[in-house]
This record gives sequence, C-alpha cells and structure tokens, in this order.
Amino acid sequence: MFENQTFDILDKIGAERTPDGVLGLLNQVTESAGFSAFCLSAIPDPGIRMDSYVMLSGWSEEWFSHYMAKDYVQEDPVIQKLRATARPFSWGSVFEDPQPLSKTAKRIMNEACEFKMYDGLCVPIFSARGFQAGMSFGGERTDLTEREAGALHLISISAYNRIRDLVGTVDKTAPVPKLTARERECLKWTSAGKTSWEISQILSISQHTVDWYLTSAARKLGAANRTHAVAEGFRKGLLH
Repeated sequence: MFENQTFDILDKIGAERTPDGVLGLLNQVTESAGFSAFCLSAIPDPGIRMDSYVMLSGWSEEWFSHYMAKDYVQEDPVIQKLRATARPFSWGSVFEDPQPLSKTAKRIMNEACEFKMYDGLCVPIFSARGFQAGMSFGGERTDLTEREAGALHLISISAYNRIRDLVGTVDKTAPVPKLTARERECLKWTSAGKTSWEISQILSISQHTVDWYLTSAARKLGAANRTHAVAEGFRKGLLH
C-alpha cells in the first residue's frame, strides 16, 4: 500500500523541480489511496472568493468550475471545519458535528456525490504563522486506516511546502509572459468559474476560439491546465 512508501514519496516531492511534477505525484498518490480527486489550496478569509487561492487541483474541470461559480467556499461545511481543527478529518464527520448543516451546505455535499465524491479526507496545513492551507482528497473511499490518514497528512504538508518553495524561487528576472487582451479575458472568466461555453456567450465568440485562447495562455504561462494557468496568471500579476 502507498503508506508503506511514504518516505520515498516525500523524497520524490522534495526533489521535484516544477509544480507540474508535484501535481503528477499527487495524482498518483490520490489514485493509490483509493480516491479520485484532490485539491491543495490556501484558504481565504470568509467573504473572499477561493479562485486565486488554489495551488494545485486534481478536481474535474466541471466540478471545479461549478464550485467556483457558486462561490461554495462560503458555506462548504468541510472548509468551515478545516478552519477550526488541527487534525485530518473525513468529510462525513461534518454531519456528526453539533451545529446542523445549512440547506446550502447539504446541497454542496449532495452535489459532490453527483461527481462521485461521496466522502473524503481533509488535511489542515499549518506553518509557524498558524493555519495556512488545506488538502482535500475526495472519492468513493470511506475506510482509511489511521496509518493511511497519517501518511496523507505528511504527504500533504510536504506538497504544500514544496509548492511554496518552488513559487518562492521563481527567477524574478525572467520576462513576464505577454498575454493578449482576449487571453486575459478568458482567464479572468475562467477564474470566476465560467465554462468555455459560458465564456463564448459572454464574449460573443465561439467555444472553439475560447479553448484556443485558454490553451495559448496556458502554454505562455507554462501551465499544465486551466486551473494552473489561472494561478500562474494571478501570481505573475497578469490578472489583477
């Protein structure tokens, strides 16, 4: 099982030179642990959108877009519990908390099930400055052992620290990619949770053209996917 290879995985994460490499390793870990999706993100204060806080996403693009478009971070019971605990917990545990879930919170959990994320594990990540971020694994599995949860805890912290190191060591003298106005527009609407079709309606262009602009922007930014491209765009100051 993957938990027996924890220290090898930690070594591999520490040796990765790019965020894409860390993303690939996390995809492997997620699958080995019996989950189908993951998301590593800094957690915004209440009232702030989550879009630009996502560091690495292994969510399906459809669920990511839906979640961001609905601004579900504001009432997601998993996020609320994440802010208030120091230990990894299962998604299902939010139904056992004394505070009853709101209608929106229940809807979020039910809609996650529609994307075959019936349960998951959420890992709070702390630094010397306190709570910083969270890693969430989702899928059909609900029977993690303490050993497996502990392994995912260590791996999550390692991945977060490695991504921070990589972002912090980017060559500040490197030229900032030049995005066209349309590329920036498409990325901004993507960060707002819009799908390619929705963006095409907003900008009065074809969906194929939207996909072309997003692919071009991702290539210029050295991004593996749209989520990564949005994150890189914000980090480089191109989408503010």
